[in-house]
Amino acid sequence: MIAGEGVKMSPTNRNFLTTALAVAILLMASLGCSQLAKLRQKPENPGNRGPAYPTPKGGAAEPAKGGLDAKTQLYISKCFNTYANSVMSSYQRYTSWIKDVDQGPTGKESIVYGLYEIHGDGEDCAKAVTEANAMEPHIPETEAAADEFSKSLKAAIIKINEVYKYYDQEDYKDDNFKLGKESHAGLIQAFRNFESTSKTFGDGLDELENKVSQARLDELRNDPSKNFEYTVIDFNMKAKAIANYVQHTKYQDMSADNLQKLTDDMEPALNAMKDAGKKNAFAETYFSAADDLLKSTKELSRRIHEHKPFDTIEKEELGTSAGWMVDGSPDKVTYSYNQLIGRRSLLNIGR
Repeated sequence: MIAGEGVKMSPTNRNFLTTALAVAILLMASLGCSQLAKLRQKPENPGNRGPAYPTPKGGAAEPAKGGLDAKTQLYISKCFNTYANSVMSSYQRYTSWIKDVDQGPTGKESIVYGLYEIHGDGEDCAKAVTEANAMEPHIPETEAAADEFSKSLKAAIIKINEVYKYYDQEDYKDDNFKLGKESHAGLIQAFRNFESTSKTFGDGLDELENKVSQARLDELRNDPSKNFEYTVIDFNMKAKAIANYVQHTKYQDMSADNLQKLTDDMEPALNAMKDAGKKNAFAETYFSAADDLLKSTKELSRRIHEHKPFDTIEKEELGTSAGWMVDGSPDKVTYSYNQLIGRRSLLNIGR
């Protein structure tokens, strides 16, 4: 497979892309978002992060009664969901206008976007991690990753808060970027530390999610009254496989054959879910998003198979908030998947 000529590729990160699972026991999502890099230097491409785990219908997630479900849900609903995407979006915003991330702002930038504010100080996440880590079953690696996530979150928020108003109020115009230049190294280091710990924490959550979803499938498999819920979980797991492939694989390493196998696996599950949910009045919007994910994945596979390069305009859009508009791009697959997750709460299933 040949990558689009002239497109600068960067390693993909599994930050904050997610898949929906059955609400009854935390039907969670996959992490991270894979994007092509823009034509200039960017740090591990932190942009265009998708939503974190969807919460159950009716608002904020409530911990399950016990066990792995409750532990995982605490990590996600009270910590990861609250901050992961926000911090990475602020990271992407900050690096979007700086030509050389290692050097930092020069004071000669024609456009200065600043960065996004983070609402919260991370203490709620720290408390949730402490509570979840004390719960059975103990999972040392994930618990350690949760601690590191919480620590790096607090550090990132402190650095962000030091300069958010400085850029938002355009104070850099008064001191010739003095504070901006002085704060850059510490801010970037905090962002990069958070990105690293988020990836590790996300890996652990992803493993827990797979265990939860598979256990739920086994529980529902022979219950005709839960057939729709079963098909939703089954479809979501296959949709997640596509999202994981896109997020973990550099564009130049993607294979049309691999994508075809993934769509061949997901399409029957999609049809089964549609058939089981015919009487669900809220399901059509979700089904539409599922169709869009299937279509965008096929478009990506087709572009790769045809060795079709991205044109100049498309290259500029990839890895930005406009990347989802590029047909046959990882950005569009990610966007479609995120739209699917955003509509998950519309399904009238679960408790």
